[in-house]
Amino acid sequence: MLIERLVSGDPAAKELLYDRYAGALYGVVLQLVPIKDRANDVIIKVFAWVFQHINAFHSSGYRTLFAWLLRKTRELAIKEAIPETALTGTELMKKEEGILQQFYIILPASEQQVFRLSYFKGLSITTIARMLAMPEGQVNEILGEAMKAFRKFLKDNWN
Repeated sequence: MLIERLVSGDPAAKELLYDRYAGALYGVVLQLVPIKDRANDVIIKVFAWVFQHINAFHSSGYRTLFAWLLRKTRELAIKEAIPETALTGTELMKKEEGILQQFYIILPASEQQVFRLSYFKGLSITTIARMLAMPEGQVNEILGEAMKAFRKFLKDNWN
């Protein structure tokens, strides 16, 4: 019902969405972007994006609105955490010594596959779970562990 209200542009629905999810999402952002001003900017970008693209939720493959929000939040936070001048995505994978490649290689094999499908291929948790024949909760746990390891890796290796 909230999604339909958001699609129709209901201002009260926007407030409700923000009140319900901003705190949890902000916590995720702060783990990747510890500077509060920059973290605040990321949260603003997340909600601006959501309000503009709420119609895409139904076709996204996500079962819950929170999972969809969390995915976009992580994506925007990682963009903010890694400088714009740095190589990203496929450019990093092409470079043998790329930071993302270095991180990917040290992940346990069980996490590598899920991480690759999520971050390099952009697949939803639902799609990954179906492909690997595992529960979505397990995929979420694996991605959670990979993200913890990624934050630690960035902290230890990023200048």
